[in-house]
Amino acid sequence: MKKLMFVTLFFIFAVIPFINLTADDMYPNIAVVNTDTDGLIGAIEKAAAQQFYMGHPDIYDFLFIYTTFNPSMDMQQGLAIQYTVQGINRDAGIMSPYGTPSDWGSAGKLLGAARMCNIDQYPDNPDVAISTNILSPYAGMSSAELLAHEWSHYWLAAMDFKKEGMLENHPGLRGCEGGNENGCDPNQHWSGDFSDGNSVMYGGDITDNGDGSFTYYFGNPKKYGPLDQYVMGLRAPEEVGDLFFLCSSADIEQCREGNPAVPAPKSSAPSTKTGVYKHVVTMDDIIRAMGPRIPSSAESQKHFNVAFIIANKNGFYPFPQQLQKLETLRVRMQEWFTWATDGRGTICTELDGDCENNTGNDDDIIPDVDAFVPDNNITTDEEITPDESVTDNNITPDETDEEIKDENTETPDNSIDQPADEEEAGCGCTLVF
Repeated sequence: MKKLMFVTLFFIFAVIPFINLTADDMYPNIAVVNTDTDGLIGAIEKAAAQQFYMGHPDIYDFLFIYTTFNPSMDMQQGLAIQYTVQGINRDAGIMSPYGTPSDWGSAGKLLGAARMCNIDQYPDNPDVAISTNILSPYAGMSSAELLAHEWSHYWLAAMDFKKEGMLENHPGLRGCEGGNENGCDPNQHWSGDFSDGNSVMYGGDITDNGDGSFTYYFGNPKKYGPLDQYVMGLRAPEEVGDLFFLCSSADIEQCREGNPAVPAPKSSAPSTKTGVYKHVVTMDDIIRAMGPRIPSSAESQKHFNVAFIIANKNGFYPFPQQLQKLETLRVRMQEWFTWATDGRGTICTELDGDCENNTGNDDDIIPDVDAFVPDNNITTDEEITPDESVTDNNITPDETDEEIKDENTETPDNSIDQPADEEEAGCGCTLVF
């Protein structure tokens, strides 16, 4: 009897407090919500947002939503909710397929969200490459870079250009995928042959060697390139400089199909190309095709409030290690964004929206380059299993019949030329608007 009483008391005083421990106690900037909603992309996130706004003010520009389970449609996605910018091929006023801010619980402040799926598939260190051990387009990205990638589809990457005398816009800066009678369709990523400043939106980290050869680098940390920053409203056109992309033809009109290559593993050795032609593109060429960005960089928003949310099935609660992993990423993203935008933009990831000393002038923030290690150094607990991986092949035409698609919709393309040590896969952000 005494033994039974001891066990009972131990359970009451030791186990019950652990069960009642909430994110508010140890992780006050991680919002925990519960929902059994699943289905089409955006359904979980919208239901989670509705729960979130019941207890939080309408002060957030973006929501970053992770889960503690694998959604039935297991792929990451940028979710644009309202378009407010002109001149970036994201027309302001267009109806979002994911509903209005009010559908998400916001009175009108909310711009978009990032659907990031199961938190368990990411390594503990947000600067470590996700994995090269599975068929994943994200092999060459860290957790922080992938979050930035999906979130930044709100603005990127759909920019075309038109040189004087061209009759139609040229999509050569963008990757292309799929096939039709005219070739292939431009997608929402930069071409692997576009030297874009090593953008989180793919593209190429390319150096012109000055002798007709060009070297591609794969191990450098990704960020927002000059054109990215223009599109996001962080740079004026005159601050971007000339851009270039490479093509096998000297005739730029024969270079309308960009290289759709996804990021190579960070351990990949540099690769040098010869026998290709350099085509220079100016900001005048881009504005001629897209029109000026409205609002301009002088008037655009530079600081954003974002909320980190973790969604669980009803009756479940995140494990402490899941909350800690998301908290580490949250803290990292707040400093990473300032570095990645060259100090031109800032985010606040605290739920009260009141981040101190967040001025955007911290030039000393640099990524932990040493943290980028080959994926075979990731421990067993950090590895992603094939069941947790995300590829576009999880979506079939039948599954997307209810999705709304427009000219910015992407489709998967697995025919990608990669370095010898990179695996091929579809892209988990296919249906990006």
